Amino acid sequence: MRSFGVLAIAVVMSLPVPASAQPTGELAAARQALGQLQGRSFAENREYCGYIGIIENGQYAATEVTRGRSDSCLSRGDESRFVEVTASFHTHAGFDTEADSEVPSSNDVEGDMSEGVNGYVATPGGRLWFIDGQTGVATQICGLGCMGQDPRFIAGDAGPIAPRYTLQQLRQRESQW
Repeated sequence: MRSFGVLAIAVVMSLPVPASAQPTGELAAARQALGQLQGRSFAENREYCGYIGIIENGQYAATEVTRGRSDSCLSRGDESRFVEVTASFHTHAGFDTEADSEVPSSNDVEGDMSEGVNGYVATPGGRLWFIDGQTGVATQICGLGCMGQDPRFIAGDAGPIAPRYTLQQLRQRESQW
């Protein structure tokens, strides 16, 4: 797997905190990292992933980005500079009519829960999701197009998308896909 350099993200901006419990700086770092990755992810039909954490000066930053496969990504970024790792992030590759990529997968949620971190997922339709690593609930932060959109994306192809899913609801959705 190739790495693509460090994403330097120093967050000092103030964003409103959505109803779910993610820290403002963490969300800003995730939006910046994923926003930079969406186009590459679509063009190569690959997931890109990494981690977000707090560095010594108290700001949030992202690890180096790892290029994954079309349906998975295992971060190889160096987290040693973090005082605390707080979240994972990844793209869901390019649009594919055979994939339910507009929502986080149960594997996405289970992985974050097992690591004890939050998660952020950007989809080919441009949605941004927050995964609460404690509760396993995935909440849509913003809808279609808010994070860039794969030009091949077909709205409605994945059926109805709820604003929030529990882990059990995601498993149920996958069993029907």
